Amino acid sequence: MKTNILNKHIVSALAILLILLFHTHIKSYAQATIIDHACTDITQIPESAINQAKATLHIAYGHTSHGSQITTGMTGLVSFANNSGRGLSLPANIFAWNNGGTNGALDLHDYAMGGDVGYYPDWVNNTRNYLGEPNQEGRGSNQPDVNVIIWSWCGQAASRTEQSMIDTYLAPMTQLELDYPNITFVYMTGHADGSGESGNLHLRNQQIRNYCIANNKVLYDFYDIECYDPDGTYFGDKNVTDACGYTGGGNWAIEWQNAHTEGIDWYNCSSAHSQPLNANRKAYAAWWLWATLAGWSTATPVDMCHISAHIVQNNEIRIIWQTESEKNCAGFHIWRSSDQKTGFERITTNLIPGHTNSTTRNEYNYSDCYPFSNHNLWYKIEELATTGQSTFYGPIKVQASTSTPVFCRLLQNYPNPFNPITTIQYNLSVFVNIELSIFDMKGEMIVSKFIANQEPGIHLYEWNASEYPSGVYLARLTAKNYMEMKKLILLK
Repeated sequence: MKTNILNKHIVSALAILLILLFHTHIKSYAQATIIDHACTDITQIPESAINQAKATLHIAYGHTSHGSQITTGMTGLVSFANNSGRGLSLPANIFAWNNGGTNGALDLHDYAMGGDVGYYPDWVNNTRNYLGEPNQEGRGSNQPDVNVIIWSWCGQAASRTEQSMIDTYLAPMTQLELDYPNITFVYMTGHADGSGESGNLHLRNQQIRNYCIANNKVLYDFYDIECYDPDGTYFGDKNVTDACGYTGGGNWAIEWQNAHTEGIDWYNCSSAHSQPLNANRKAYAAWWLWATLAGWSTATPVDMCHISAHIVQNNEIRIIWQTESEKNCAGFHIWRSSDQKTGFERITTNLIPGHTNSTTRNEYNYSDCYPFSNHNLWYKIEELATTGQSTFYGPIKVQASTSTPVFCRLLQNYPNPFNPITTIQYNLSVFVNIELSIFDMKGEMIVSKFIANQEPGIHLYEWNASEYPSGVYLARLTAKNYMEMKKLILLK
């Protein structure tokens, strides 16, 4: 029976990729959550976020040998932190984990599902068998507390084609998200194999990353972490391997370990097929992931308030964005695709400098010269913090030159702060389809209001937030080729 059900899921999986634009019960994020080498500073995660992760997450992890680098690194981290490694000063055993979360540990069921994500359809069957049928809470009837599922690859990502990556991984993961909407499914890239940027593995890992960025997924970028040493030196262009070796006979992990003090800068632990430092960094990134899923958010470097893309002449598209304020903002990159959900590629070579720290409105623009055989173009703004983290805004669509210009303005809600009712107002210059959405700071969409062909003028939307906790929320208005955002502050 389960095989027949799975076959039906497979038949419909590709169609899912085409309908993601429309409203479904799938968990929706305001932006992608990308955990990569920029998320490996364990000292930046506050104690409160670690405790929140232990209090709220119930994780099931499926993997074979390479994936164990995460959990063996997490095990070694416990004593390393207890002995003040990296200058940490936290309660004893704060990074402890076990299956069940006993004695105040993180609840992580290691090897919960057999095999790894490269064995299709086994990994899908094993996930469904482990979770059981979906229950009314959007989780699994066999494991009703499990709210995070994470799978790793071994070497199979390198053998995928673009289409088979969709068929055997991306589409089935999307279907699982649809069937279990209150479980976060964490995507992952495959480990390095020495083939470098010209190899198929690099392309497939980039395909996974692009898909997660375009569709606002959660990604643990295993491959990206292996391409950088702790000083931020990039080895991805030097045919880096899973053992951290690179072209020329070097090994970034061994070199860094030899130049630093064991027990203070790094710790010795089991690291399948690799070096201890690699597992260290995988563990740091894992805790960054757990803390993020539990609601921790590093301060957004910019308060983005407006994005637009419009044609200024036959072969030029002008992308304009505005920030209300900036904090530790290094600058911006522009990404483009002919599809709203997939295929985004970075088109800027050099970083467009930000204002670093600013409390006034700043406007930026970038001109993209592009042949107009197809006007169906979408853009995203990537903001880079001085800490190396990325935040994506968009996508926003450019309109054909014959389209009527649209002016829309999302005004600040009032009152703000509020408790528990506030009024959101916006102004339109023409008849246009609009979508007004509200997100919490975890990135989950909690309100989505679509109005077709709304008339010009000022419009009001009253939001009653009595069922939501105090905190900062994000209102987003999209209308044709415009997008604006405002922060809403709920104080109870």
